[in-house]
Amino acid sequence: MHELGVLIVDDEPMAAQLHRMFVEGTPGFVVTGLAYSGEEAVEMMTREPPDVVLLDLQLPGMSGIDVLRLLRTHLGDDVDVIAVTADRRARSVDQMRMLGVAHYLAKPFSVRELRTRLRSVARVRTTLASRQSFDGQADIDGVIHNGFVELGTAVTRPDDPTEQDILAGHPLDALRELADLRIADHGHSVDVTLHTLADALHVSARQLQRAYARVDRAVQDAIRDHRVGVAAMLILGAERLTMTEVARRSGFSCVRTMRRAFQEVHGVPPARWRAMQTRGEKEPKSRRETDRTRPGHEE
Repeated sequence: MHELGVLIVDDEPMAAQLHRMFVEGTPGFVVTGLAYSGEEAVEMMTREPPDVVLLDLQLPGMSGIDVLRLLRTHLGDDVDVIAVTADRRARSVDQMRMLGVAHYLAKPFSVRELRTRLRSVARVRTTLASRQSFDGQADIDGVIHNGFVELGTAVTRPDDPTEQDILAGHPLDALRELADLRIADHGHSVDVTLHTLADALHVSARQLQRAYARVDRAVQDAIRDHRVGVAAMLILGAERLTMTEVARRSGFSCVRTMRRAFQEVHGVPPARWRAMQTRGEKEPKSRRETDRTRPGHEE
């Protein structure tokens, strides 16, 4: 399946940048734009309709709910919306439900929680695109109930890989999803490596590498990207931490390793990256993006 384009709508630039990192670290998704107001979001959606919108409800001027109403009026139901907001009012949740929101994700949330819902959107889209009809009510419920998570209830993670998923799709894809979930939960521990991850999943390191190779990725890159995301949250957080403490809390063995990882992912070291986020500067191309655009490189 082609990559799903995601538009991120949030009036807080730092929050939008963090969401962008989380999305870009999820295989199968690419960020098509960042909008910092409702008006800007409508303009960007009209110019280049995304597949998915991460929508903050509490926006200056035009509210997120007004943005969603306009989206449904002009683009119909082709765009999946994940409400990403601190608004916990029952009225807002009900309005989002009636307007066809796929998920309602209350801030603050973890990387795993966002990626779980992104994967849910991708899975529902793939299922609907590949089938003409459903065999029974259970199959229909599997699609419908994955589309909305009630606020305040215990999330049972219905879109986590199951034995049925493994039978229906490629086993290595289900294995990779299990590994992604474990990385999201434990990747900021320095003890997490290719081999310890494989041991925890009861597979060989070679088999785990093959699972990630199916999406042109390495296990080590997935672990690194998660740690960079954790480090970025710590760097932009209210608590002023030294780079040594940031490296320790995010799972890097030392500051030098963290700097190298930031350079690979963002094209700049962490201190420079923090200054750029504060000033709202655009990041240079990362090493991965440079490799992709290099003549002769194949996706």
